[in-house]
Amino acid sequence: MQIFLRKIGLLVALTAFTAVVKAQNHLLQTLPEPSCLGSSYRAYPGPERSALTPSPEGMQPFYISHFGRYGSRYHTKPSTYNAPYLVLAVADSLGRLTPWGREVMMRLDRIRHDAENRWGDLTPLGAEQQRQIARRMMERFPEVFGSQTVVSARSITVGRSILSMEYLLLELLTQHPHLKVHHNATHRDAVYLNLQDKVLAAKRMPPAVKGVYNRFSEPYIDNRRLMLSLFNDSAYVSQHVDADKLNRELFNVAISIQNTGLRHDVTLFDCFTADELYRNWKRNNAWWYVNYGACALNGALQPYSQRNLLRRLIADADSCIMLDKPSVQLRFGDETAFLPLICLMGVNRYGLSTSRLDSLEQYGWADYRIVPMAANVQFVFYRRHDHDRDVLFKVLLNEDEATLPLPAAQPPYYRWRDFRDYFLRLLDAYGENHL
Repeated sequence: MQIFLRKIGLLVALTAFTAVVKAQNHLLQTLPEPSCLGSSYRAYPGPERSALTPSPEGMQPFYISHFGRYGSRYHTKPSTYNAPYLVLAVADSLGRLTPWGREVMMRLDRIRHDAENRWGDLTPLGAEQQRQIARRMMERFPEVFGSQTVVSARSITVGRSILSMEYLLLELLTQHPHLKVHHNATHRDAVYLNLQDKVLAAKRMPPAVKGVYNRFSEPYIDNRRLMLSLFNDSAYVSQHVDADKLNRELFNVAISIQNTGLRHDVTLFDCFTADELYRNWKRNNAWWYVNYGACALNGALQPYSQRNLLRRLIADADSCIMLDKPSVQLRFGDETAFLPLICLMGVNRYGLSTSRLDSLEQYGWADYRIVPMAANVQFVFYRRHDHDRDVLFKVLLNEDEATLPLPAAQPPYYRWRDFRDYFLRLLDAYGENHL
């Protein structure tokens, strides 16, 4: 009965949130559902469209090149869960919490115990996301999974990423046990799967850029209502509580619950009004853009952190095009590689370069569309016969057909040689000017 009541309570909270969102046009346009608040912690939604454009006439798929993020996980640090709980627990010991504050404290205690010793671990939902991606890949492109198909998979050396790779491979092998699979996770592949460019990293948010970001954030910082709902003593809050820090900590826990087994039983979204949730998300969205997008404030260069990965994708595709049998290449990394790669390739115009952080949504730049948990990009290649070199391909971002900043041969299909030539020139120009 208690579980049933908790589920009813969660449903009521989410329904109330959605109702408020629909009453506010800016929220309705930007955040179509509560999960979107999660930014990079959004649980993978799956493709928006089930139907794909038919294959080009006389052609069929023969090669899939994939780069994906690991599936849903817990936060990587115990402090993410413990810090907001301890602020409330100390206040509770001094009699400074409202009844609602004590309720939030107890929910946080349950959430942190659920996450204990699971820091950064893949959750069961994360495993299922990879299995579903594999199933759809096989259902959509059965021609690629023939008796001679070779599957090559590589992962960064992080447990959640390795497990994501293995769950996807196991699903492929369950349906097609004949597949020839080669998989590995080695530091040797870090040069392209996990390049750490210290020069670019130092340019992400230098003092001048951080100042612009902080000024952008200021209008979205108002924690008075939240503090009054949690604490019964405003003097105590002003003297002992960092209100904005607590707000951000509560929000970070709230958006991550959707990735765990508690997602049907517990929520923290009801700590916030819809506008407060939107303001927190808006700050997150701008942070991702400044640090990993083509933000004009820091030179629009951050996507080039994934230049080695893009070169590897191109080189691997060139090799597989020469084969007379189908092949699949799978690569697994994290969000700090995935998002700049998508921006570097200009997928769906996410290569946007602007200094106007307040206009990102109007430009269509929203982090939850790009890099949810289990985010993935698939290049699907088509040809007429084994020796056909006039190859077409399409790009799927999170399994939906996407656009590139190139003329299409027949939308959504592009000529591989056009993509190859364009981006190699782009990468060469960067190398000549910045290396």
